[in-house]
Amino acid sequence: MTFAMKKKLYIIYIAIALFLALSCNDDSLLDVDSNTTISEDKVFQDPALIELYLNDLYLDMPNFDFSFPFGLYDNITDESRSYWGDAPRNVVQGQWFPDYNPMEYWEYGSVRNTNTFLTEIEGSPITDEERSTFKGEVKFLRAKLYFDMIKRYGGVPIITEPQDLSDDLFVNRETIDGSFEFVIKELEEAADLLPDSYGDRSTDVAKANKYAAKALLGRVLLFWASPLYNPTGDASRWTRAANMNKEVIDAGVYSLLPEFRNIMLEKNNQEEIISVQFLLGSREHGWDSWHQPDSQSKNFAVARSPVQEFVDAFEMQNGKAIDDPASGYDPTNPYENRDPRFQKTVLVNGTDFFGNTIYMYVGAIDGINEPYATITGYGLRKGTNETNTTYSGASGSDQNWIELRFAEVLLNYAEAQNEALGSPDQSVYDAVERIRQRAGLNPYQLPSGLTKDEMREKIRHERYIELAFESKRYWDLRRWKIAKEVLDGKQFSAMYITKEEDGSYAYEVKPVDGVPCVFQEKMYFMPIPQGEIEKNPNLSQNTEW
Repeated sequence: MTFAMKKKLYIIYIAIALFLALSCNDDSLLDVDSNTTISEDKVFQDPALIELYLNDLYLDMPNFDFSFPFGLYDNITDESRSYWGDAPRNVVQGQWFPDYNPMEYWEYGSVRNTNTFLTEIEGSPITDEERSTFKGEVKFLRAKLYFDMIKRYGGVPIITEPQDLSDDLFVNRETIDGSFEFVIKELEEAADLLPDSYGDRSTDVAKANKYAAKALLGRVLLFWASPLYNPTGDASRWTRAANMNKEVIDAGVYSLLPEFRNIMLEKNNQEEIISVQFLLGSREHGWDSWHQPDSQSKNFAVARSPVQEFVDAFEMQNGKAIDDPASGYDPTNPYENRDPRFQKTVLVNGTDFFGNTIYMYVGAIDGINEPYATITGYGLRKGTNETNTTYSGASGSDQNWIELRFAEVLLNYAEAQNEALGSPDQSVYDAVERIRQRAGLNPYQLPSGLTKDEMREKIRHERYIELAFESKRYWDLRRWKIAKEVLDGKQFSAMYITKEEDGSYAYEVKPVDGVPCVFQEKMYFMPIPQGEIEKNPNLSQNTEW
């Protein structure tokens, strides 16, 4: 396969170019009633167009947020706050409703496209091997669409055929368990249909293979076992989740990248399992631009300002919490000797960033609460490419959006296995300590003899640090059913840094904005969009919405 053909697998702009080329070179492909569309029956009779249709389905996977507010899910939890946009502030303050929900994700248009593919592919002129692989990929994508709805709304309508006006369009919601069972079955079938590998690392990361399906299934099973979706505490669900994640670990297909800082920078590395692909000149995003301070921004700045609570969660390099008297933490020099992931994740006052030293103390050019500046005294460094000179607005960056990586599989396994057992076994310790060792903690080992509850808190802490700003934390707080405890009524904090006459710094913690967060019990399940309720009389609304 040529390099150009590999790029075609995952870059929509190249797919569009090929689509247009095919259309121009073969008039028979054009629908007689239109100069701009191709009928479905002709698409599924042409192997090249089938592959282009499939490539387009991958574009429905959520990735970098191109529009205001940047990084909604990071900025509504205990990770960061944003200078930009009303939506995150509205969500934080509980101002979201059935007819206004910035987190809305009702993707039945995309579901229809997957249903159409799975129906039409059966009679297509392709090999049985291609048909099996393509069906596995689309089942994976359909499962992902449904899962991303279920984690918001609970039970949703399950539709598996492309509907037309003669069908019953007023489909009832499935139960939560029934919805999860559908997604689990989809991913099991996908894993059976998909190849172990496509023989090329970049393709294996861009397209679902067997192990990507199993890794996503491990995540889905973990959610189904979690308190929000498992109110009766069915322990067998934890066991199933542990077993599936262990299967991915034991396969030896993935491993931790040695350097945490490079996870987003080394494209298609051994830790990536499934990613949304980007390439400069074809498909770009603005990750590097969005996290610049104003002094060196080129349209947009400080999309995420980490809160003090997140900063305080980083242990010292010796693995002790900063409130441990034996940790060595110095409040007059608060950023020294911390977990090495800290400086690789958070931009702090006096750090070199993209070739310049950034100062965020009160009154500095990029100081806290200056226009287009940090609102917490911190910026985001994670995943930024500090050699990039072309960033601007929503373009100039091409880091992959890593939807699922091996570190998450290790943490998913550790959590599930810990919950399934009466106390953590050595495999739980091993999974968590692999991540802490890669981070550079010394010692990286956890205390021996932890109870299940104590290990649970250690695992949750590792997820908070390791998976930060990857759109994971908000969903973790919800599925653990601790979002109300962590968020409701809380005012998160900023660090005000003052430069003294002798050049030293004084530190004072203050509220970011003085506005308490609101997270009510009913918010664990989001409201079904009001427009959908009005269209379908059989679609019941979630409680209290």
